[in-house]
Amino acid sequence: MALELSAALIAGPCRDRCQRVVDALCAQTALQSIEIVIVDLARDCVPRLKTPPEVPVVYVSRYDIERWGTARLEAVRAAHSPVVAFIEDHCFPARDWASRLIDAYQGPWVAVGYAFTNANPKSYVSRVAILARYGLFVHPARGGRAHYLSGNNISYKREVLLALGDRLESLLDIDFNLHQELIRAGLPLFVEARALAAHQNYTSLSGECRAGRPYCRLLAARRARGGAWGRPRQIVYGLLTPLGAPAVRLARLAYSLVGRHSLWSQFAVGLPAIVIMYLSDAVGESLGYLLGVGNAEREVVRYELEAERCSI
Repeated sequence: MALELSAALIAGPCRDRCQRVVDALCAQTALQSIEIVIVDLARDCVPRLKTPPEVPVVYVSRYDIERWGTARLEAVRAAHSPVVAFIEDHCFPARDWASRLIDAYQGPWVAVGYAFTNANPKSYVSRVAILARYGLFVHPARGGRAHYLSGNNISYKREVLLALGDRLESLLDIDFNLHQELIRAGLPLFVEARALAAHQNYTSLSGECRAGRPYCRLLAARRARGGAWGRPRQIVYGLLTPLGAPAVRLARLAYSLVGRHSLWSQFAVGLPAIVIMYLSDAVGESLGYLLGVGNAEREVVRYELEAERCSI
């Protein structure tokens, strides 16, 4: 049977959770139609992730890569199927996740997002964090054509990615910027609300804030550079972002909860912490506009792959 989807995992030194993702991918109901692409950034001394011999796997060891977008580009290049579905090393797909995505790509979509449950819901901060970071897509999410999709855990038609040429590596650093590029080109995005994945979140507010700041700094720096912004525009955005960005994000999140009554109490109880996260993110975004990337590339990889989410 022809391959229809490549599930792409960027792996780091946190092997237990990486192996848990690999095991979930190997248990997919559509296993006969997918391959697993692992780009392993861990050193050679770290044990290789285990997969059954009958599962199609592309295993790329690249401990020399230090940038998120570079690692993801390596996965795109290594894939053999028409669709590349990224899954983080702390995000665990349901058994029918791949099947739901394959079905969704029967439509005209160039990118399809997932819906999310909470992999560690016993922590207050974790419950708040998944709403703050993935609130638009938290189960029960609204499926259908979309203007926004999730970041990092997201799928694309491979040919559309490769058509971006030399710009792709930079765009893969931050999916928001890539999605804006696709929207400007008139290409349709879609949320498949039945494609569920359980996301593991930090269990301390300081951990969530430390992880969010460099991500938002990189987003802003890449956005300004990709759009060829002049210095005056960067300064204006840098100064206004701490005031405007948290309010815009909070309003967008609140609007997304209309009709999803099961999430209202979670939002109300978590509101103070959500505001703190958004304010912290805005500081990072502001620095990106004003001062550029700084050390954000390295910090994004650190907090995505190297930090233990249950203890930081």
